[in-house]
Amino acid sequence: MSKLRPVIAAAAAALLAAQAFAAGFPEKPVKLIVTAAAGGGEDTEARAIAPFVEKHLGQQVVIENQPGAGGKIAFEKFMSVKPDGYTIVTYTFPKSVIIEYQGKTNFKTRDFTPIFAWSRSSQILVVNGESWKTFAEFLKAAKEKPLSGGLSGRGSTTHLMGLIALDELGISKVNWVPYEGSAGSVTALAGKHLDFTMSLATSAVPLIQAGKLRPLLLFSDKRDPYLPDVPIPKDLGYDMSFIPTLRGVEAPPNTPADVVKVLEDAFRKAAAEQGFIDIAAKRKMVLHPVGSAEFAKAVADVYPKIAKFQAMLSAK
Repeated sequence: MSKLRPVIAAAAAALLAAQAFAAGFPEKPVKLIVTAAAGGGEDTEARAIAPFVEKHLGQQVVIENQPGAGGKIAFEKFMSVKPDGYTIVTYTFPKSVIIEYQGKTNFKTRDFTPIFAWSRSSQILVVNGESWKTFAEFLKAAKEKPLSGGLSGRGSTTHLMGLIALDELGISKVNWVPYEGSAGSVTALAGKHLDFTMSLATSAVPLIQAGKLRPLLLFSDKRDPYLPDVPIPKDLGYDMSFIPTLRGVEAPPNTPADVVKVLEDAFRKAAAEQGFIDIAAKRKMVLHPVGSAEFAKAVADVYPKIAKFQAMLSAK
């Protein structure tokens, strides 16, 4: 027993130190890393919620964009960030898991510490407003010759959904063109540089409303409340697999539970602020609050689902 006492004492001291740290957290600005370029959906949602998080944290939230390789570079850096709560990351989950299945990485999403997610979104297939008017017309054209399709980065959720959907639709060949974020792909489509693009619905809404883009199919098991007239696969007789997408924040591996609780509470309260709700409605964001425990379960559940499509991700 005497040999165990120093170990127990050290563990107790570490716990007390962590609790003392958490009690004063945060005492300085918190850095929020966005794994995509400025202007895209991840960036705009982060900047939308940040002021409301600041209100409840009592500290500034500093946005830092770290685009590159679909987010892989940022994720690998994040793996070794000090787990003190002062650096957190936001992205479109589960793109990090998709990247893991594309090749060797120096990070594991399951090692990150989930904090909170505030919205969900589904991928949508859109074409230029002057091209095909119906999904049937698009499908016929896509089966006759390879079309150019935009993606918001390789390893993104749109990449995975594009592969799944077009495979199930019987479209054998697409010339995929990856962009650093959805803003680039939808802008290219509006300029007629692409035949179609896959993007998160929220990213395409402004150009859809402007008449520049036409939505043909929403890849979800239920219609988007902001795009109620856009059909979903089951409306057209298709039975497809879907991977849920969430926008939220995570902390580095081994972040103390008390620190996570402070951050989770701040983001939860921020997401419930009427000012943020108003911004979300204006930007057609579908709010879907998910706490740290539920977020962690989503991470665990998605691994086997994405593993089924590993060959597709690696081959295309």
